[in-house]
Amino acid sequence: MARIQDLVTGSTTGCPPDTDPAGRAPRRTPHMKRIPTLAAAACLVLLSACGGGDGGSGGADSGDVDTSATLRYAASGGATSFDPHKTVSSSDFLVLSYAYDRLVHVDSEGQPVPGLAESWEFAEDMSTLTLNLRQGVEFPDGTPFDAKAVKANLDRAMQDDSITAAQLGAVDSVRVVDDATVELALGGPAVHLVLSLSDLGGMMVTPSAFDDPKALALAPDGIGRFTLADSQPGARYQFEATENYWDEDGLKLAGFDLQVITDPQTVLNGVGSDQFDCALVSPAMIDPASQIPGTNVETRTVLTQTVLFPNQTKSEFGDVRVRQALNHAIDREAVLEGAQEGHGEASTGLFPSDYFVPNDAVSDLMAYDPDRAKELLAEAGLEDGFSFTAITLTIPQFVTTAEIIKEQLAAVGIEMTIKALPPADAGVSFLNGDSDAVISGWTGRPDPSMLLTNYFAEDAPQNVSHVEPEGFTDALAAANAEEDTETRGELLDAAQLTVLEHGAVVPITFNSVGTVCSEDVVGYEAPLIGNSEFRGVGITG
Repeated sequence: MARIQDLVTGSTTGCPPDTDPAGRAPRRTPHMKRIPTLAAAACLVLLSACGGGDGGSGGADSGDVDTSATLRYAASGGATSFDPHKTVSSSDFLVLSYAYDRLVHVDSEGQPVPGLAESWEFAEDMSTLTLNLRQGVEFPDGTPFDAKAVKANLDRAMQDDSITAAQLGAVDSVRVVDDATVELALGGPAVHLVLSLSDLGGMMVTPSAFDDPKALALAPDGIGRFTLADSQPGARYQFEATENYWDEDGLKLAGFDLQVITDPQTVLNGVGSDQFDCALVSPAMIDPASQIPGTNVETRTVLTQTVLFPNQTKSEFGDVRVRQALNHAIDREAVLEGAQEGHGEASTGLFPSDYFVPNDAVSDLMAYDPDRAKELLAEAGLEDGFSFTAITLTIPQFVTTAEIIKEQLAAVGIEMTIKALPPADAGVSFLNGDSDAVISGWTGRPDPSMLLTNYFAEDAPQNVSHVEPEGFTDALAAANAEEDTETRGELLDAAQLTVLEHGAVVPITFNSVGTVCSEDVVGYEAPLIGNSEFRGVGITG
């Protein structure tokens, strides 16, 4: 799930330049405070027709790129559905991003850039958001991409049974102005909305595909860089480049071959033996990956976070004191060292320490204090502890994390049974109510309010408990009405305070995500959000 089931420069000698004394590749420290303000997102945006994504500076002239090449990529998870509006797992975004363009794209720093909308503008009173659409683009069946098609997509994405409804909750209605313009009527200020359109809710599906949702779930049908040529669901997805794709700079490959590999050593072996051109590597494998000759490793601490989600309708988790006890029982630094080899950071809130949301209001709720955990359990009438079952993923990082947490919880009298499931099954199983909790990861959303809404709004599909923290809606609305980035960060901190006081989730660690690529791969830059779209990435001949 979202992400509840996600998670997820060498020299010729295999040793990267400028390594630290331990031989580690230098960690990339992103300027994470570069978050779009209202001034950047709300004014009329007239940018070049680049596609955004994670294209970087590269290292080779564009003329050196082999446009007939297929990039072979090893990732840790696949897709549960190719229907961006009706899927039950927002972690499907990664695979779907190869097949669907969105109205708005994002660059590697999480900034909004034009996608299928060339520009956008909020009304001065924030009552509407107007999108100016890219012209001359068609859906696979020849239907023009126009305002009518956008309205059909957004109306569907806002339906109550759509996973994207909460993301687009600020939109009251969609109006066709003319073929190239749509106007979104807003229920109130919504500075987050532009970035919301860069996620699943902004993906443009061929309108005729709505008539057969079962077929759409099995194969993508929309505007995107690639079409799905063949797939083994949950295991392999083979894409072919879309002919006459509108963004030449965003597509420099003839194909994209994604294989799901959950064993980290198998991933490294595959990169070293030229089975993969790029691979996502777990934090524990970043250092070994940097020793593979002929490769580059790029790392950064991203918004991807490991969390423990209790189902508040299961076991003893209906009592807020029990949920709060979990937060105090876990030594996050020990998890970081034991499961991630120190790559990343121990959580002090729902956002990393260098992010624009400060975590100031919530840090005390996260303090490792086993004695306080025991006190809270005693107050809840559980002096002798209790037991519960937690699902986790059959990925070594998560299994190790779960084992460390199990030992720490045992120290305060809580017995946790671990049930490891494949990534494609874990999130769905938890959402179906098959366990008391899940230990997994979510990848950050383009805007913090989207993460909060997706998991903690009462009617959000991924809020398995369907319980909303007291004061949550008002706190989030206040944040989404604020133009100033610093002030908005403080208001979002207040919103996450309602979540953590409620004990709705137990944040554990943030990942330092590593991507190892052959030195023939150019243009890749690790994205802040954690989704590697490979837009604009190529392979030299």
